[in-house]
Amino acid sequence: MRFKQRSYMKFLAMILMMIVIMGLACSQIPGYEGVVMDDVKEIKSEYYSNYPEKGEITKRITEKEVFEMEWKMVHQGMKPIPELPGINFDERELILLMLDSKSSGGYGIDNLKLQTNENQLFVHYVESHPGSGCLTTQAITRPYKFISIPKSDKEVIFLKGDTVVNDCNEL
Repeated sequence: MRFKQRSYMKFLAMILMMIVIMGLACSQIPGYEGVVMDDVKEIKSEYYSNYPEKGEITKRITEKEVFEMEWKMVHQGMKPIPELPGINFDERELILLMLDSKSSGGYGIDNLKLQTNENQLFVHYVESHPGSGCLTTQAITRPYKFISIPKSDKEVIFLKGDTVVNDCNEL
């Protein structure tokens, strides 16, 4: 009987130790909560881009020269290239979000929310897909957004949520 009690006590001690370790470990993970930023402006949002780099793109742009280069790459092959929006980089910076290439229309970047805390800026967003009942453009698309935010020296963390599938059967 004593053997069972000792084994049980060791088991409980191990569980308690794991809970303490997990609690300490989780406290080291930065919080994704903060104050929602109101001063967020969408500069440009489109469904087509010939950006040369493959994959999903998430970038912070803090200088005019970098913005000019990114703008040209996003609009590569377009004639004429849309006029570069005027951004005061002494006061503002940009976020570029871009999905990977898609085989049709109906994809997008949605539910954009920016939150800030003392040290970090969190960019929350989701990728939306067309549902089975959606009529879509039968062309390769690559959705993107340029977002203007107040200049900051905080670390930017991009947080992509679960994919949302649009239901086009609802009226």
